[in-house]
Order: sequence, then C-alpha cells, then structure tokens
Amino acid sequence: MKVIVIGAGAAGLAATHALAQAGADVTTFEASAHAGGRARCYEKDGFIFDTGAQFMVSMCEAQIRLAKELGLGGEMIPFDLKVALWRNGKAYPLPSPSRPTNMLRGIPELLRFRGLPFKVYPQMARVGNTMMKRFINVDLNGMNPTCLIDLGDTSVEQFVLQYGGPEALDWAMAPIAASLTLGEADQVGISHLICLIGFYKGLQLMERGIGSLPAALYKKHQNVIKLSTPVKKVVMENGVVKGVETADGFMEADHVVCATTATMARKIMPDLPDTIRKPLETVRYSSTAHVMLAMEKRLLPEGLYAISLPRTAGSFLPALNECSEKSPYLAPKGCGLSHCVSYGRYSEELIALPDAELVKRVTDEVRRFIPTATDKPLMAEVVRWKDAICLESPGQFPAMYVLKRNNIRDVKGLHLAGEYMYLISSVEGALRSGEDAAASIVAEG
Repeated sequence: MKVIVIGAGAAGLAATHALAQAGADVTTFEASAHAGGRARCYEKDGFIFDTGAQFMVSMCEAQIRLAKELGLGGEMIPFDLKVALWRNGKAYPLPSPSRPTNMLRGIPELLRFRGLPFKVYPQMARVGNTMMKRFINVDLNGMNPTCLIDLGDTSVEQFVLQYGGPEALDWAMAPIAASLTLGEADQVGISHLICLIGFYKGLQLMERGIGSLPAALYKKHQNVIKLSTPVKKVVMENGVVKGVETADGFMEADHVVCATTATMARKIMPDLPDTIRKPLETVRYSSTAHVMLAMEKRLLPEGLYAISLPRTAGSFLPALNECSEKSPYLAPKGCGLSHCVSYGRYSEELIALPDAELVKRVTDEVRRFIPTATDKPLMAEVVRWKDAICLESPGQFPAMYVLKRNNIRDVKGLHLAGEYMYLISSVEGALRSGEDAAASIVAEG
C-alpha cells in the first residue's frame, strides 16, 4: 500500500507518523524548505521565534500524547495568562481567569478596574450569558460540537449586536476575535468563538515553543519527507486517486492525504467533485504580517503577557505582548520578545511592504502605545502568512459537517487533513485530522 502525504505541517506530520507506525509505505512532500508549517519555530542568537501557533491547552489530547511519545513530556508547562485592557492611554490589568484562587486575590484589582466604558458591562452580561447557555452543551473533546450547528451561519458581529451592542463589540468581542483568529468580527463564526473561548481553559506551552513538537516529528521521519518538493496536481480518474504530479514527474499512489490549507487543496485538486469542492470553498483564512521583535529590554512589565487593544484604538495590531513572559527559554535573561501580528483589513497593505518599511511601521505602532519601547530592536524577524488562521467563517461549519458525514469518501483513496476539518481550528485540530486520515487508510487496507 503506497501512500503520499502532501504537506509537512502539523496535519501532514501527524499523518506521516501514524502511517509509518502502521507500517505503510509513505512519502511526504513539502513545498517549503522547512517542516512544521504554521507551527514552526526556530532559534537565532539566543531567541526562539514561533512563526505561527504558540499555545496549547490541557484538553489537547493529541499534542500531549505525541509530546510524551517523542520525549517532550517534560517540556510542557502551564501558563497563567495575564492580560490588560487599553483605555485612554493606560493599561488596566485584569485578574487571571485561569485559577479561582487568582481570581480571589484579584478582587481588589478588579474593583479598581476602569478598562471598559460603562455601557460595555450590561451588554457583555447579555452576550456572555447567551454564550454560556450554548457552551454548556459543547463537547470540547469531540471538537465538532453539533449542538452549535444552528449558529453556523452567524458571525461574531451579528451575534454580539443582537444580544449585546456596539460597545461590547468594539471593546470586548472584536478584540477577542482578532487576537484568536487575526480576523474581523464579521468574518468569524460565533460558534467558533464560543468553542475557542472554552477551549483556552488550562493554557499550556512547550517551553521551547510549540514548534518543538513538529520538529521532533520531522526528525523522526525525515527519511520519508521530501522538502522543497511541491505537488503540482493530485491525479484522479473516474473518482479514484491515481497519484500526484511533481517537478520530477508522476508518482503513483493508492492513497493521497492532502494536508495543505484548503486554499492549496483547491488549487492542486481542480477535478474535485462539487460535493467536496463546494465545502472547501467555504473555508476562509485570515492573513497577517508577523513581525517578531527581539529587544534588549522587555516591552511589558514582568508578570504581564499582553495588552488588548479595542477597535476604537484604530490599530492594525490586536494586542501588544511580551513573549519572554511565557518561558525563560524564549529570550535571554532580561531581554524582551514581542510578536506583532496585523489583522483583518490592515493585513493586505502591510504584507506588501518591504521588510525594512514593515518593521518601521510596526515599531512606530508599538511606540504609539508604549513610548519607551525601542525603535531599534536587536533583531526583527518577518514572516508573511497569506493563509494564517482558519476563520471558521459563517457557512463553513455546516458545509464541513455535511462533507464529513456524507461525502468525505466521494473520491476513492483521497483523504483531507488540516485544522479546517474541525470547528476548533488549531494545531490540535490539525494533528487530529492527520491521525484521522491515517486511521481511515489503515482501516481500508
């Protein structure tokens, strides 16, 4: 049984690992020169740069299991998220929601909190109450909660304006959506956000970056992974996969796991039947210009991870952060590391800028909120993601639900993998989808 996996991101690496363990003859093609995809990290001059995903949570069963299996279990650490909200030129810290004892200790701080206009509180009470009523029936471990299917066509913006109001949208829910997805509130489905907020309970990290897990998977299976080898097309005949075309010619296969973004999947599989193609067309991604600033000093005070910026701030950044707060391994002692990511409508313009101009725009924007921040970082690493995070836009959840239930095997030998296959689009979703694809191949024989 010959299997070809397209893509060596989290989904493709998970599929490769599971197939190799099952004894399959597997070859994985990756278009870029590096494995890991949007969960890759690398080290440079004492700093560790996560180019994409950064967090995991206690219910990330696949990530935790694989980390332990690959000898990385000791590198998983809990993270106590400490966030402040920006208002009128000042950052107002919120008590951490991760532990009840922290909340109790933070009551005096909460009473002094002035980070939101008064109108936000009653609006958010109504929004939060409605979201909680829907969330209590969600099976997060399943990561495809059918109880939210009726909300599949509703955006965050529509939901918040219906149950809350514009102030709740601008000051709370739009910034949350932007920080978690890098998308606008009208681009993100409310069912996705309901799950994401619950999913972020029990935050954990890999102390040397989330990318250490895909790096370990690549190291284990690098003999079957071909980097810098893009697949031009998946060849199908009469509803059956025949193989793939690369620059080196045609390679026959009994099964193909397409573990790319949905955008790339549509490009390399133009002959898909409508039952698969149309659901894939509902998948949308945010884009971002990701500038990682390595600094001589921390951007934020010790103990504070991020400052959330409301839409009224008019910034292309959803938040300011200090990533050295996450782990002592990410930056040399005393130094700072800030990940500056654009979101929504701002990203297209910023992605097009040359590196030097982009870095200047970002450092100037950071200094608009924190004037003491340096305009001359030690290093500035730039990554541009045209397909950054799956937005789970209105319409995607219902379409993918029908695809997975009824049409996922409409092309014999073809298997889809990627975070978009799960409502909670994340590294965990990507890993699970890769393992799901491998399991279906093994079952089919």
